[in-house]
Amino acid sequence: MRIRLPSKRVRERFILIYELKGCQEAVNYLTKHYGVRPMRIILKGRKVGNGDIAVYFQNRAYFTKRGLTKGTVLHELYHHIAYINDVDIPERTEEKAANRFARDFLVKC
Repeated sequence: MRIRLPSKRVRERFILIYELKGCQEAVNYLTKHYGVRPMRIILKGRKVGNGDIAVYFQNRAYFTKRGLTKGTVLHELYHHIAYINDVDIPERTEEKAANRFARDFLVKC
């Protein structure tokens, strides 16, 4: 299963909500668009290990202060959508797909 990019209007609205109302509201908007339960954003660097800036685990995304960017949030949202839809692909392939999703989402806006 491939997770498609939303329309340009939805992408622009996500960025506007992110800038004006915050990260959690923007993520809630996109999860509603994809028809999945909301992903919880938690800003706790202690939960993020191994020098990472963010990690996704069961409906929660943990971020360091440095890692709370639009690109990283979209990357972790991809993992959330894949988790909810029970997409079973190798971890390395999923990481590459999440990177591509975040990059394309922001570039094509």
